[in-house]
Amino acid sequence: MLVCSSHFLRNIIGQKYQYRGRVLNLRIDTVLFPSGAEKIREVVEHKAAAAILAVDKDGSIHMVSQYRHAIDKDVLEIPAGIVESGEDPLETAVRELQEEIGCKPGKIEKVSEFYSSPGYSTEKIYLYYATDLEQSKLPEDDDEYLSSSKFTPQKISAMIDSGEVNDGKTIMAYFWYVSRKAAEECR
Repeated sequence: MLVCSSHFLRNIIGQKYQYRGRVLNLRIDTVLFPSGAEKIREVVEHKAAAAILAVDKDGSIHMVSQYRHAIDKDVLEIPAGIVESGEDPLETAVRELQEEIGCKPGKIEKVSEFYSSPGYSTEKIYLYYATDLEQSKLPEDDDEYLSSSKFTPQKISAMIDSGEVNDGKTIMAYFWYVSRKAAEECR
């Protein structure tokens, strides 16, 4: 298997912004490859986000149903939101829980950070695990229309199997949680 550092694989020889927005920018790069080929690469520069797997004392997992304009559907997912300029992703996670499910975490830990779709987007998602939840409601954003519910892990598994839950960050968070619980039981 050939492994190369990315700086040997390409050289950006042109860069143009097609669009600059509040949440994302669209950049068109002209890339020169070692073969001499020039290719166009479309890049979505997207703000980072924080997502939170929030679990109650009884083991129920908080989810929100939220309309997502890009796919014109309501999506069942874990609470999440954009990291605002100058904001630490942990602060975003706590704020989003208060806005979306009306709780703040007594305990919160970072699980992972990952790119949602690095083939074309810079979006990084910071995933957190929150427990010891306490009532603490902040107003929702004025462009969010959501409802929150709690589900057992078994119910979420069935909803993933049926396709009712099809959000990538939520599926990843769920399987991380199941793996962690299994590891804890083995100790």
